[in-house]
Amino acid sequence: MGAPVGGTLGAVGPGTTGTTASSVLVGTWRRILYFLAEDGSASSSETTWRFNADGTASRLSVTRNFTAGLADAQTVDARWEPLVQTVRITYLPPSSGTFEFSYRVNGDTLYLASQPYARIAR
Repeated sequence: MGAPVGGTLGAVGPGTTGTTASSVLVGTWRRILYFLAEDGSASSSETTWRFNADGTASRLSVTRNFTAGLADAQTVDARWEPLVQTVRITYLPPSSGTFEFSYRVNGDTLYLASQPYARIAR
């Protein structure tokens, strides 16, 4: 399932910063998935991205088991750079890796690798 038509797609040039396209990524974006298993147990997976204007970023992942009353969280620090129709995210130590994801912003929804995230802060 792809991103809807419309919105702002990518940046205007490779490595460009401070563009309208890249500035739309600045802010905090959240995606929550809820699960209900056949045995009736309930859980969720929450991912929150924070893209800062200075090129730093963080990803907070929270997994919750509502039935057992347990939660686990992990924060990863990163740098981000807008490219043509993608954003490059480089995880900082102790994590590692560089990834490029397509993105589109439509109103207050960010589609990062075609996955929708709701804007929760600018």
